[in-house]
Amino acid sequence: MLPNDPGAVRTALLRWTCGDEAAADFLNEIAEIARLADDIVDEDACRQRNVAWLLVRTMTQLPVNPFFVRHAAALAPIISSVVVQWQLSDEWRSSRDALKRQFGFVMREAVGSIVTAVAAIIGGYDHAKTVTEEFFELCHAGSKETVTDWIKE
Repeated sequence: MLPNDPGAVRTALLRWTCGDEAAADFLNEIAEIARLADDIVDEDACRQRNVAWLLVRTMTQLPVNPFFVRHAAALAPIISSVVVQWQLSDEWRSSRDALKRQFGFVMREAVGSIVTAVAAIIGGYDHAKTVTEEFFELCHAGSKETVTDWIKE
């Protein structure tokens, strides 16, 4: 998950997108959509409001983002893959199979694959690799959460 500091997030997004404002806006929308989806699944409070916000973002904001419009053919399959992994991660959280639980723990963060894809589109392989490492450091490196902690949620 991205940090709560909007300035730090914007700086990182612009660095990862080589200053492409539309690409940074696209990644920000994806982050907000993922956060809303998680909130809808995990919390009863404000569910209707969150669904409305999710619908607005996915139906009116994302489809007109210039970066998304230019690269929709490349991004749509990646987004679909992320959604599949996110759904399966929740199903696998309670699996009797320990390996599925481990994979589920990692797959729940598949949204980072969209960051990697955007970086690859903009700057190629080496840039995508660098961005993926930076994304991990910013969003995951400080976490102490374990598979066991996640399963208990």
